[in-house]
Amino acid sequence: MSMIKSSKSVKSDRIQNALALANTVQRRRQNLGMSVERAADLAGMEISQWCALEAGWVPDNFDVLRAIADTLELGYLQLAFLAEVSDYNQTNPV
Repeated sequence: MSMIKSSKSVKSDRIQNALALANTVQRRRQNLGMSVERAADLAGMEISQWCALEAGWVPDNFDVLRAIADTLELGYLQLAFLAEVSDYNQTNPV
């Protein structure tokens, strides 16, 4: 069994990591039974910003990340870590 990943596999992993924050935010919001509109309102964000978040945008403002974590009842450090993973994988090409 080869320990070397194919470039297709690496690219797939990279895409999943780039969307780690987006996927977690969307899944958690849905698990809470919360609409996009309600989540955005609770976080003090525009609906378009929340939609961008679930599409892959990574906020670089700590206050925004904290508001998102509070809205989703997640730990701030967990969310900040996912934001870092996503940002790194979006901004550093393979």
